[in-house]
Amino acid sequence: MTVSREKKTQEAAPEPYDQVVERLEKLVAELETGKLPLERALQTFAEGIQLAREAGRKLDEAEHKVEELLRAEDGSVASRPLEREGDET
Repeated sequence: MTVSREKKTQEAAPEPYDQVVERLEKLVAELETGKLPLERALQTFAEGIQLAREAGRKLDEAEHKVEELLRAEDGSVASRPLEREGDET
C-alpha cells in the first residue's frame, strides 16, 4: 500500500481516540529511548505533534457533544463535574 493510499484510508475512516493516544504513547516511548538518529527523531516528533493535535480535536468534539446533551430547553448549558468511580460525594 502506498503512502497516498494509506492517507486516503485514514481520512475515510477516522481513528478512534484511544488508538490515537496509544500511537502517541508509542512514539513518546520511542523518542525517550534517545537512540533515534536525528532525522528519524524529528519525523517521529512531527508525527507525535500531529497525533496530539488530533487527540485534542477529538476531545473538543466530545466536549461539544456532552454540552449538547446537557443543554437545557432555554438554551443554557448546565455544567457539572463528572463523577468518578469510588468518589464519595
